[in-house]
Amino acid sequence: MRRAIAAVAAALLASASVPARGAPLALTIDELMRWTPGGATADPGNVARVPVARRFHAAPLNRRVRTDPEVRVLYAPDGMDMLGGKRTATPRFNGYVFTHWAQIDLFAWFAGTATRGVQLPSRGWVEAAHRNGVPVIGTVFFAPVAWGGSPGTVASFLRRDARGRFPAAAQLVRIARHYGFDGWFVNAETGGADGAAMIDFMAELRAVAPPAMTIHWYDALLPDGRVVWQNALTPANARFLQDGTRRTADAMFLNYDWTRAGLVESAALARRLGRSRYDLFIGADLWPARDAQPAFRKGDWLAALRERPGGRALGSIALFAPHFGYSFPGDARTPRFSDFDRDDRDVARFYDAERRLFAGDTRDPARPAPTGWPGVASLAPTSGVVPSLPFRTSFTTGHGRIDTRDGRVVGGPWHDMARQDVQPTWQFATLGRRRMTVAYDFATAFSGGSSLRFVPDGPGGTATVPLYALRLGGRVTVTAVSRGGAGYALRIGSGVARPLTASADWRTTRWCARTTAGETHVSVVARPAARQPLNLGQVSIEPGCNI
Repeated sequence: MRRAIAAVAAALLASASVPARGAPLALTIDELMRWTPGGATADPGNVARVPVARRFHAAPLNRRVRTDPEVRVLYAPDGMDMLGGKRTATPRFNGYVFTHWAQIDLFAWFAGTATRGVQLPSRGWVEAAHRNGVPVIGTVFFAPVAWGGSPGTVASFLRRDARGRFPAAAQLVRIARHYGFDGWFVNAETGGADGAAMIDFMAELRAVAPPAMTIHWYDALLPDGRVVWQNALTPANARFLQDGTRRTADAMFLNYDWTRAGLVESAALARRLGRSRYDLFIGADLWPARDAQPAFRKGDWLAALRERPGGRALGSIALFAPHFGYSFPGDARTPRFSDFDRDDRDVARFYDAERRLFAGDTRDPARPAPTGWPGVASLAPTSGVVPSLPFRTSFTTGHGRIDTRDGRVVGGPWHDMARQDVQPTWQFATLGRRRMTVAYDFATAFSGGSSLRFVPDGPGGTATVPLYALRLGGRVTVTAVSRGGAGYALRIGSGVARPLTASADWRTTRWCARTTAGETHVSVVARPAARQPLNLGQVSIEPGCNI
């Protein structure tokens, strides 16, 4: 569709202005074919060392919320080479970050230009995602002819060797293994390319990739070489997902102009092919300047993904351009959500836009909005983490106004996603009649760039703020570092909430707790005596009782 071409055009124009420095994170086809781990286009500093954490589906905080446990969510900010392409720490607070890992299942490094179409995720983002249990896939992009794409470029990529194999397939797998990311998103939008050869390539890529590596295809190119967005799984594009007995992709990203009837037919066709409906990632173009599923301006599309109210979904979800809260410039229909990309003082509105996307208009995943935008988490499940002990979080999100170590300020503004901690599972829910305002505090940090600040919304009873869903099991030692008013406690699982010492300075509270093998919540409890704010600077959990 023309909208899809326009979206790609914006990414092309933005990306083309950035020259490669040193070993590039974006390769030409020729560089892909000649790439070796020790070659000039390889970067040893971009190798991710953090494995993907194990996860599980957390129980809903509100039993009235009917999520579909089989739905998966792909998150694809447009132009990650610009948003996240820094390979080292930078002295800038207002760079792009993401924290709602518990609400997504896959992060796509969506980017590409007409000349550099093989896009490699940066180490910091891969390590942050893996720490939170989310795989990351790179992108292979072939641009529309109108924007510099060429069938010749695709042909060079689809070149076969003397045995009839595709060297590009083995190279893509080699690169992903070397850098430690988790697969590829293939987006071919070049009209006139050899679609039949591309199907063979996709089948080989899926066959040579390890089972844990995921391969996605975008709904654009057809077997006859035309680019016609189907906005559904149809007989015209089905071979790019399943070609007879050949699995050509693990999933297909459907373009954005879908209809409910088309999705119903897509789910039925997937079943006939022996595939799951959840292998179809239904595209949602959230960029507010476009008209498909603009953020918060059209909210009924999420409900349209269900078979019936409260029922199963017709597929998984692909969130495209969800970074609108960071860099959408505003227009006559939708004002800017934040100025954070150009004004580091506007950080609260930046975080609010992402929180609203997942939790809905209430900003509380335990209290869905009866009308308006319900939030992605009202349909898709939320995942907890099975941590390797010791588990420690200082609630660092990947940037800070200050840099701290053990309560001491050691530096100024910074941005480095490799330093991001495991993020709270729920951002942020309040259980009980009393309301609490919870947010990241970038003015006060114990270790890293931020802490969590809890502010009671007036006097009242008891409030519980669940932060993490973990699986632990056995006796553990818990350490909490906090500062602020009296009346707060930290609870691990179903045990007794341990009071946190009231103090104007950072104070450490340490105790032993017994946890079960099932889901364990780490929660802050605000008693009726809690009147002043609390900052929680760090929580650590070690195996055994070490007091």
